[in-house]
Parts: sequence; structure tokens; C-alpha cells
Amino acid sequence: MHFWCVAAYFFGKEQMRMKLVLAEKPSVAQSLAKVLGVTNRQDGYLEGNGYIVSWCVGHLVELAQPEAYDERYGKWTYGDLPILPDDWKYEVSAGTRKQFGILKKLMARDDVVSLVCATDAGREGELIFRLVYHQCHCKKPFERLWISSMEDSAIMEGFENLKPGTEYDALYEAALCRERADWIVGINATRLFSTLCGQTLNVGRVMTPTLAMAVMREAAIAGFKPEPFYTVQIDLGGFTAVSERFKKKSDAEAVSRDCSAAVVTKAERKEKSEKPPALYDLTSLQREANRVLGYTAQQTLDYTQNLYEKKLVTYPRTDSRYLTDDMAHNLPDLVNLAFHTFPVDGVDNVPVYAEQVVNNKKVTDHHAIIPTRELQKCNLNELPKGELAILQLISTRLFVAVGDPHRYAETVIELDCGGTAFSAKGKTILHDGWKALARKSDSTKSDEKEQALPSVSVGDEMAVISTEIKEGKTSPPKHYTEDTLLQSMETVGADEMPDEVERKGLGTPATRAGIIEKLVRIGFLERKGDKKTKHLIPTHKGTALVTVMPEQIQSPSMTADWEEKLLLIEKGKYASEDFMDEIKDVIADLIRNYEVIQDSEVLMSKESNAVGKCPVCGSSVEEKAKAFFCSNRSCKFALWKNNRYFESIGKSMTSATAQKLLGSGKIKLKGCKSAKTGNTFDATVYMEVFEDGKTRFNMEFDNGGKRK
Repeated sequence: MHFWCVAAYFFGKEQMRMKLVLAEKPSVAQSLAKVLGVTNRQDGYLEGNGYIVSWCVGHLVELAQPEAYDERYGKWTYGDLPILPDDWKYEVSAGTRKQFGILKKLMARDDVVSLVCATDAGREGELIFRLVYHQCHCKKPFERLWISSMEDSAIMEGFENLKPGTEYDALYEAALCRERADWIVGINATRLFSTLCGQTLNVGRVMTPTLAMAVMREAAIAGFKPEPFYTVQIDLGGFTAVSERFKKKSDAEAVSRDCSAAVVTKAERKEKSEKPPALYDLTSLQREANRVLGYTAQQTLDYTQNLYEKKLVTYPRTDSRYLTDDMAHNLPDLVNLAFHTFPVDGVDNVPVYAEQVVNNKKVTDHHAIIPTRELQKCNLNELPKGELAILQLISTRLFVAVGDPHRYAETVIELDCGGTAFSAKGKTILHDGWKALARKSDSTKSDEKEQALPSVSVGDEMAVISTEIKEGKTSPPKHYTEDTLLQSMETVGADEMPDEVERKGLGTPATRAGIIEKLVRIGFLERKGDKKTKHLIPTHKGTALVTVMPEQIQSPSMTADWEEKLLLIEKGKYASEDFMDEIKDVIADLIRNYEVIQDSEVLMSKESNAVGKCPVCGSSVEEKAKAFFCSNRSCKFALWKNNRYFESIGKSMTSATAQKLLGSGKIKLKGCKSAKTGNTFDATVYMEVFEDGKTRFNMEFDNGGKRK
């Protein structure tokens, strides 16, 4: 009897052993809990079946501000620089203290014997978990859930194959270095230039070099002087040929007069093939969505993240465009599912050449973005417009990438007419291949039509029926779009790095969208253009900032080199201490040696920043760093840039938004995002202003109905 009592006691104790699973957000936690059979809902977590599943809310723990190290840092002075902490301090975000308290209590529970890090499988996700873990002074062992899909099967497989948390220590080190480097550069450079120029100037490790590229592009456009050129086009009865360029019209006229017969000097026909494009990583998806759909990089990331959480696509924040070898056998079924979900008119089926997209060596942490088998269960009509468009892009790219090559015959004819060389090119499509699918899906631009050329031989003499002089001008560089700026961010510094370097450029696929959005939000860049094609143009403020910045702060190449070193830290091939020492040395040297540029106060002089009339007193409303304030100091009216109402629908209080609200009291917004469901919608927001300057907003949906 005694034996069974003891056995029952220990059995009961064993049953109480719990594993705490920490996800990055509530929606993900709920998906994990469902697969694990955890159904008992509590305040801030779910419990049952041997697991406790809880979540973070954004960055629960953040680096402390300088004044946490010394009170005197509360005031910005040149003499206090550089600020270089030895022992880094962290603090819990004010808005997330409740959830942090819940996690701390859960980690301290006696029945919780271990943890599972189930935050996003990347550098940022690793940092979020570790900072909470350390801030709670937790010493319990933890494992890592590393998955690329939120499908039930992928979650289950991930939990069956949890990795020791220590395997990701290098990833955590890289994340710490990135965060601390951004703090050192941002805090010190911002305070340095703000104190020297007499106004607040936001400077960032990646943000400022990105801005510098846009400023240099605009400078090249402004300084460009178009030069005229002339060509001669000859009609040879069935096709036309064009001469080389002439700087002088008189030279083109002379050629035109003397050209009566042409002799074939070259006649070549080659059959060529064009491989399908690779699958999407995040940056290539953002670029394509901007080019085809007009979406910003941030919109594309948000839509793709929503699709990921709905289990319809794989992990979005990837820098790989290939799949792993073990995925090849399931690929035909997935391709057919994607094709039948988004069929192409006139095409009954698609080939599957898996070897074109499978390459273990080109997959790092996560494979390319592809749809999942959840497509089979998805009601497309229930998806928001933006998410549906992105899902179609991703699905179409899958069956395009495994398709037949595009085959064509290219004919080149070169001729001599009166001592001047002429040429003509022609193209005959032999097999549309993947382009038939891509063109009809509108995800790739179709080829321009090229003339068909006759069969000729070297030495053939052809009569010139007529000549025509064409005038053109050299073109300046093009303004950056979201597409082309992302491309430059991705490739800058590549020429200076070895070919084997895997990741080059400014930022990472996960951070580039946020960098662009911040530059727009703080007034350094602005979007100009029509609905589909918007250019990213530096403002006066942005141009002036880059003008007074020294090379080491605005250099894209140096920052790209830092990004490469962060990747090496992530792989355990570079010491984090060496990286941080380099960052500190650059900042210390900058503060010691920087000399204020002559007339910088003129360069940084403020433009007229009035955005409208105050609805309370009629004075002008002016844009400041944190808000749009009434210029009348006795008036309390203000529109704050971190407006909670607008943030709750995924929008921000921009200058353009403030102008419209002040002008008409309302603004029509597209692509608003519900914080609860993640769905997007279009609506009109109305502003109500009271006598004391306070504001209230309410919303009218496009399909009717109001929400306060």
C-alpha cells in the first residue's frame, strides 16, 4: 500500500512538469497552442497538455536611454560625447509591462522546468526572446523551435525536432551587435550633429547611408545635361536598320544623302533560351509588388506576414530564393495546387522541373517564399485585396520558376552603306515556355515586339528605299522608386566584396522596408507620383542632412561592410567584440575630428513647414519633430505623429495626412489594417476638434457603417 502511495505521489509530480512556449505575438501563440492541444485560456497565456503557451507584444525589453546611465545625459551637450556604455542596460517598455509581468511569473513557476523559444525564426526573433529571458533572470534550460511554415504539420514536426537553444547563441550575438551598434551610432551621431547645427537631426547607421544614395541620385539628375544625338534609319523593303549615333546633325544628314545601297557584312541567327526567374526572397517580392502593384515595401511585408500567420505562405523574412533538397518530392503536388488555385487562361497544365529551384547550398536559415498546401482549404474571396494579390504573385512565381525555358531565335544583320555601319535585330519566339504563364499573370513585363528579318547572306546588296533621320537626347538617371531603392540597398558595396559573400548591401530583407518607412515618416524622403509609380525624393531637410554628414556616417559601402560582418558573427566566424570595437572607434574618431561645415546653419535652415490653418484659432499649424503644432503658443491644438488612433489602423500621421485633415476635416485612407484580425480595409477618417484643442477621430467604412 505504501509503495503505491509513493508511486502515485511521484507520478503526480511528473505530471506537473510544464514546458513554457514563448511566441512573438498572440496570433502565432494561438496557432501553436491549437497544434499542441493547449485549450485552457488564462490572462496572457494558454495552458494544458503539459504546455504553457504565451507571447511577447513587440519588443517587451529595449535598450535604455542614455540618461539611465547618467542623469546628465538627459541634456544634449557636445562635451558629454561619445556615450559608449560598458555594461548595457535594458528596460521594459511602458506599454508592455503587464505582459512582461505575466511572463516573469510564468518563468518563475515551480512546475515550469524548461522553455521553448518560438519567436520568429530569425535574428530579430532570437533577440526578442533572449532579452525577455535575461530580463526575467531566468536560468531554466530552453530549446528552439525553428520552422519556415505555420502549417499544422510544420509546427508538429518542429516540436518533434526542437533544437538546443545554445545552437543559436551566435545568432543572438549578431542581433545584440546590430542593436547596440545602431544605438551607438544613432545616439552619438544624432546628438553630435544636433548640438552642432542647433536643431534635432535624426542619424542612423543604415538609415543615413540609404538617404545618402537617394540624395546622390537626385544630385546626378539635377546636374545632368542632356546631349542631343542623331541616328539614320534606312528602309530596306521588309525591314529597317539603324546607324550608330552622331553628335552632329550635319553628319547624320551627310550619311542620309550618300546612302543608296547597303551591303550585308554580317548575317547571324542563333537559337537562345532564357531560364525562368528564381523564386522570391523578401526583397525580390517587395520589388516585384512595387513594380507590378504599386505596393510599398512595408505594405508587401505586412501582407506577406499576414499570409504567413494564416498558414498560406512560408516564412517571409528570408534572403534565399531556393528550396532544400528534401522539399523536391512534394513539389509537383504543390505546383499543381498553386496552378489550379490561380489558373492561366489557355494553359491546361504546367511542367515541374524541380532541379531549377532546389539547391541546399543556397539556402541559409530559411528557404524561398512559396505557398503552402493550405491553399487547398482557402476561400480566396475572404482574403483582403492586398493579401490576395501578394498570394497570387507568390503562387504564380512557384509554377513559373519550375517551368520550361523560353526559347527564341535571334537574328542580327549588319550592313555597310556608304562607309557607315547599320544594324538590325529580329526575334522569333520558338517556344513561349514560362513567359506564357508569367505574361498572362501580369507578374512579368512582356517582351517588346521585334521585327522579323529576312534570310540574307554576307555580300548581298540591298537597295535603300528611303532614309529618315531620328533625333534623340541622352537620358538622366531615373528617380528612385521603392523597387530600385531596394535593389540599390541590396547590392551596394557588392563590387568591393568577394564573390563568395552571401549577403551584401544595406540592412537585411527584414529591415529594409522599415528603414524606408522611417525616412518617409521623419520627413527625409517623400513619395511623389501617381498611384502606381511613386518616386522616393529627398526633401530639403534630407538633402541638407546628407550635405553636412561626413563620409564615415553616410558611406553605403562601409555600412554594407558592417552588415557582412554581422552575418559572419551570426555564423560564428567573426568576434562580436571586434565588431563593437570598430563601431566605437569610428564614432570616437568622428566626434574628435569632425569640423562643422561652413554655412551649415544656412544649409540646415528650416523651410516653411506650415501644413494648414489651426481649426481652433486660425493660426498656422507647423510641422515639428514629434507633432504638428499650432504656431500660437497659447493654443493647445496639436496632431501628434505617433497618433494612437492612426497607429491602431496601421497608418501614421504624415504631413500629407495632416494637410488633408486640416483642409477638409477628413481623409480617405486605403489599406487600413485591423489590429485584431489583421484584415485590411478602406475607410474615411473624420476629425472632430474641441475648443480646448483636443481631437477625436471616427471612421466611416467605404461599404457603409461607422466606427469610433
